[in-house]
Amino acid sequence: MRVLKPGGELHVADFGKPHNALMSAASLLIRHFEQVADHLNALLPSFFREAGFVQVEEMVRVMTLCGTLYLYRGRKPD
Repeated sequence: MRVLKPGGELHVADFGKPHNALMSAASLLIRHFEQVADHLNALLPSFFREAGFVQVEEMVRVMTLCGTLYLYRGRKPD
């Protein structure tokens, strides 16, 4: 947040919550690892808001061989 100009945007790509049955089944094995639990529970947008970003939104959701990839955007207030 401190390196962005007012009105600047942060864009993040991250694997997140599965959005179909196949990805849900695959995530059952990896969801027990602490490092990925927040991602699989789709908590990244709430982390953006807690950090002070506004207009936080999911821009794109892409199915990959490794899981569902989400692209998020948040804007620093003016």
